[in-house]
Amino acid sequence: MTEKEYQNKKIVPFYFWIHDLVRRYVELIMDVIIVCLIVVIFVLISKTIFLMARSLIDETNITYIISEIMFIFILMETTRLLIIYLEHHRVAIDTMVEIVIVSILREILLKGILHIEPILLAGVSLIIVVLGMLLRWGNIRYEGPELISIKESFFKRKQKEERKE
Repeated sequence: MTEKEYQNKKIVPFYFWIHDLVRRYVELIMDVIIVCLIVVIFVLISKTIFLMARSLIDETNITYIISEIMFIFILMETTRLLIIYLEHHRVAIDTMVEIVIVSILREILLKGILHIEPILLAGVSLIIVVLGMLLRWGNIRYEGPELISIKESFFKRKQKEERKE
């Protein structure tokens, strides 16, 4: 290495290397935990489907079946949330809001709309409206480059490719 290259090279203090090393291991541990959670969710989905099939054979309780189907949707959305975290190392707030909305609707279906107090029903309705507005106008949806390219129509992508050439 010449003297000029040595002077231009940025010298990083040792403790920054330690921070980088710790960050890498923490991210690895978090990834392992996320993968374990995904496996647990698949086990829960399998168990729910098995118990739902068994209940169909014994007796048909439509409310139970609908609530279990919604529980499976909640678990699938949670799996999607964990996969997004694995890919981008960020928490998808829009997915979390969708999970909350479906969970609230599931609880209402379990309890029965006629058995809920009116003030509680009004509060839950207000929460759902606020969460829906947050999803629609809150600008919390992630529009990464891969999502934008999927949403673009075929013709727009074709036109961009032609302009590049």
